[in-house]
Amino acid sequence: MMIRKFFSIVAAAVILTSCGNTGKKEAATKNSIPGDAQKVEFASLIENPENYINKKISVEGKVVHVCMHSGKKLFITGENPDIRLYIQAGEEMPKFPTELLGSEIVVEGTLTRVAGIPEGGEMMMAENTANKVSGDTCETAKALASQPVLTDLMMVYNRHEIK
Repeated sequence: MMIRKFFSIVAAAVILTSCGNTGKKEAATKNSIPGDAQKVEFASLIENPENYINKKISVEGKVVHVCMHSGKKLFITGENPDIRLYIQAGEEMPKFPTELLGSEIVVEGTLTRVAGIPEGGEMMMAENTANKVSGDTCETAKALASQPVLTDLMMVYNRHEIK
């Protein structure tokens, strides 16, 4: 009798915690990350990228590319579709779902310079970035390399949320 009562209580608790909890799960995940990221408008990132280097930020944008080869890279744009931000998932992070393509998302991570690219010499940076990001086969990487800003920067991904 006692065991049946115990299982009934456990079953009720499981049902109550699992029903209608999809929206709350994202909010809980967002709040459970230590050291909240600074929210940055994409336009501010373009205007003053150096203000955000090595800082944990969150930025909203439209996913214009998800890497089909590794699944660990994606690119987002803001108001200007010609300026992209390169997002890189670390080894321990899961692959980006291809369904993100075309979605508006908020992505959180740390903005860093792409390793091995010297400051100055934009043409050299553009060529190196295109090769480092995805080789010669990725049209979005080539577009990233030819844009006037954010060519030598990437965000090391922590998490994302679909808007």
